Amino acid sequence: MIQIKKYSELSEQVKNELKSHIKNEFGHIPIVNETEWATPNWTIIYYDKGQIVTFYNIVIREISVDNKKNKIGGINNVMTPKAFRRMGYASKLLRETENLIFKDLNCDMGLLLCASTLIPFYEKFNWYEIDCPVYFEQSNRKKLWGARTMLLSKDGKVCVNKIELNGLPW
Repeated sequence: MIQIKKYSELSEQVKNELKSHIKNEFGHIPIVNETEWATPNWTIIYYDKGQIVTFYNIVIREISVDNKKNKIGGINNVMTPKAFRRMGYASKLLRETENLIFKDLNCDMGLLLCASTLIPFYEKFNWYEIDCPVYFEQSNRKKLWGARTMLLSKDGKVCVNKIELNGLPW
């Protein structure tokens, strides 16, 4: 069963379980520990037999892409616990992402901040890497994102020169 729910409406038990999975998977990565992160607006969870088998979050925000405002669906923490990997759960969930971002959430594009090793995986779902500066906020100062950035567009690939996340990254 796939559940799409506002993050604010998740039970504390579910939030804690998700945080535990995220910490186990990404807690050793320096950029993760050194960065303040945005609180998600939505969480998409795939349950199988009552267990969380994969999930991700979405942050909805107006950002600047080449100085033009765009409503973005920012994907973060795509995560499958080790016991459920290589079973196609994340792929099934991500196949639904394009409709969710564009039709249900009425966003102009999707944006994903990720490690370079994950790019081939996301490319299977129409995401594409962009090579431009991406700026975000941290403790009242602007910083430059140091890893990879991917976009999901309605009408094919767009060429981008600069992105301002206008807040914390996701």
